[in-house]
Amino acid sequence: MTPPLPLMPFQFAPMPHIHFGWSIRHQLIPHLQKHYQGRIVLITGRFLAQPGQFGAELRDALKETNRHVDHFTVSGEPSPDLVDTIVGQCNPDTQAVIGIGGGSVLDAAKAIAGLIPSQTSVMDYLEGVGAGKVFNVATCPFIAVPTTAGTGSETTKNAVLSRLGEFKKSFRDNKLLAKEAWLDPELLQSCPRDILYATGMDAFTQLLESYVTLKPNPITDALAWQGMMLFKGAFEAIDSDDESTRQDGYGRLMLAATLSGTTLANAGLGAVHGLAGPIGAFFEAPHGIVCAKLLAPITQANIQTLQQQDTSQAQQTLAKYAQIGRLLNSTGSQDNALSALIASLQDFAKRYTPQGLGQYGLQTDNLEPVIQSCRSGSMLGNPVTLSDQQLYEAILKCL
Repeated sequence: MTPPLPLMPFQFAPMPHIHFGWSIRHQLIPHLQKHYQGRIVLITGRFLAQPGQFGAELRDALKETNRHVDHFTVSGEPSPDLVDTIVGQCNPDTQAVIGIGGGSVLDAAKAIAGLIPSQTSVMDYLEGVGAGKVFNVATCPFIAVPTTAGTGSETTKNAVLSRLGEFKKSFRDNKLLAKEAWLDPELLQSCPRDILYATGMDAFTQLLESYVTLKPNPITDALAWQGMMLFKGAFEAIDSDDESTRQDGYGRLMLAATLSGTTLANAGLGAVHGLAGPIGAFFEAPHGIVCAKLLAPITQANIQTLQQQDTSQAQQTLAKYAQIGRLLNSTGSQDNALSALIASLQDFAKRYTPQGLGQYGLQTDNLEPVIQSCRSGSMLGNPVTLSDQQLYEAILKCL
């Protein structure tokens, strides 16, 4: 048995007030009416703004109680320009920003809430490409209502913004954390299966990477493990003919995604997300699909590199990988568990995200910008340093 590593000092970011339950979104309207009397900014996707959808229902209910509601829609991954444009149209006295949608919508809403009171530009603070200013301004309360089970944006302190062909970077600060997160698994029923599978694989990737990162702590390990246990079998459950089984599957997916946001915010990620960022910057490739396809080859490269190292850290990380392999599909020796883990991850990608990354424009001869841009951010948390050649070969396996 591998001895545990000594405990190291760590910090743990605050959590939003979480409301979880089937149909719990209907309690949000009276909650807002009671606690937020002033101007409200509502950010949704286009679908949720349509009549009969929850975004439109919430907007209309708040207007009926004489509240001023500024409603904006977000389509696709948000850009700094979109964020700045919406911020400029909002009153600095806005009392709360509500985001209802997938990760892109929540990231946009999070950034907007952070900037409305000061009316400053997100480019003042965006990591790596911004002006590098310290984010010491007042923010507006942000309330998150996720409708996909993927990024965990409802529990992270960063908003991911991008300009296609240029960058995909984070606006990050503890003051951006949601004040409240309303988790209603019933909302996942309207999410198309292919999107639900891809976003669910993003959540699982975040849980796995934060479990084996270079900077875990006992709290993130516990939450990541719980999240992976929730994820196991959730896809099969939502495809069941039994209604109660389906509801349980949706609930497990949503909680797994929320936990993944907490663990990535506190422990970081790894090489899968290190590559997924620049791939998303240079190609219009869905983030969840990129993560799902890269997870097996990157995990395999990590394991092979760790097996060549004779350190306590390497042995502890291999033991963690083996634990995940046993959770998903294995008993027996560590080597068998590691092989079973890779097989399970390959099966996930084949079954739930069969698309090759080549269909999004990635080719053998245009990957150099990705490799050159991947060494910061999430890559720094990877348990080993992978060579450019290892990263290149991992992407080739996904084309």
